[in-house]
Amino acid sequence: MKFHLIDTAGIRRRAAVASTGSTTEALSVNRAFRAIRRSDVVALVIEAMACITEQDFKIAERIEREGKGCLIVVNKWDTIPNKNQQTTTYYEQDVREKLRILNWAPIVYSTAIQGHSVEKIIVAAGMVEKERSRRLTTATLNQVVREAVAFKPPPRTRGGKRGRVYYCTQAAIRPPTFVFFVNDAKLFPETYRRYMEKQLRTSAGFTGTPIRLLWRGRRKVEKYDGKDAATKRQVNLVPSDRGLTVTK
Repeated sequence: MKFHLIDTAGIRRRAAVASTGSTTEALSVNRAFRAIRRSDVVALVIEAMACITEQDFKIAERIEREGKGCLIVVNKWDTIPNKNQQTTTYYEQDVREKLRILNWAPIVYSTAIQGHSVEKIIVAAGMVEKERSRRLTTATLNQVVREAVAFKPPPRTRGGKRGRVYYCTQAAIRPPTFVFFVNDAKLFPETYRRYMEKQLRTSAGFTGTPIRLLWRGRRKVEKYDGKDAATKRQVNLVPSDRGLTVTK
């Protein structure tokens, strides 16, 4: 696998940028955001001894919103004194909490000056791109969905209605996009949608990439010539690089 690397200038804290009023600094931030848009996989570099800032979280949000693969690189790991396995565990928990929007991204520890673990970064980036481009068979996907629904059915509304999942299909890659055909999309609250995403990741992987879940309700019965008639329409789900295209 070949890589085209795009190195961006370091982005300082927002307060520091505002206090200096530097136009050059603002341009570097915009270039970094454009680089994210152009990329397939983003390595979000944070310093081991530095606190994760609001600016870091904003960058993480941009990565997720753009549907890019991501790995979190903890640089200058050698500056942490008296490290052990417990240190790594606590540090990872802190990163996961503060960058929870990227809880699917692998973490790589590196010392850039000495070149430690640089090869790990390249290997991890290749793995992320493969996951981002992976397709599940319809049979495998629906087996995962059936097991998830059996373990935890959709909640009932106060009126006694409950969501039903008819079937699911993968409509696109980069990022992986799944369409759930259901009786009524409104019967699936955000908590249940997050549960389904978690089950997909647990059963099928997709480490290092955001995934998109789309929920499509069944078409209502339409009236034709004064009589109720179920009008069938062919819906083709066409994968494209920019997301999901629906043609009729």
